[in-house]
Amino acid sequence: MNDFLTLKSAMPLELNVKRHGLWRPRYELTDGVHSYGILRHEGFWRTKSIIETADGNWVITGKGWSGAEINSTTDGSSATTSGNLLGTTVTFSAHDGFRATFTKPSIWKNTTVWKAEDGTALLSIKSRGFKMPVIYIDVQAQQNRWMLLLAFLALQIHLTRQRHAAAAAT
Repeated sequence: MNDFLTLKSAMPLELNVKRHGLWRPRYELTDGVHSYGILRHEGFWRTKSIIETADGNWVITGKGWSGAEINSTTDGSSATTSGNLLGTTVTFSAHDGFRATFTKPSIWKNTTVWKAEDGTALLSIKSRGFKMPVIYIDVQAQQNRWMLLLAFLALQIHLTRQRHAAAAAT
């Protein structure tokens, strides 16, 4: 564990993404002062992602086109995502029963949102042209234990969609 903070200790409302490295990039979530974790990829085709946070490490392993399996290396908890990462919705299901859906509210907006089962917005990720995205966290949702993992999953989905769009354009 590096010098990462938890979301509960600092309560940021906006997280910026910093990219480190060119060939094997690492993506850091920061509020400008503190760092909350790092997302990095492993494998030749980047099929495995590792998230390092203050709460522990998470390993995301793809299940083909149908989603991903997420396992914690510290406390043994697990979660899954279902739905195509390139599709319109992705559903997150934790082992404790928590569920959230990642959707794009409008085709005309550059924002995608994680929503809880009751429809409340947990966090949103805003794409910016030629810049890294910004993640906005809802004030009421900051105490949720899955928020940092959902922020990294939003970044992972955003980067995956961006890579596929760039490959399709060539």
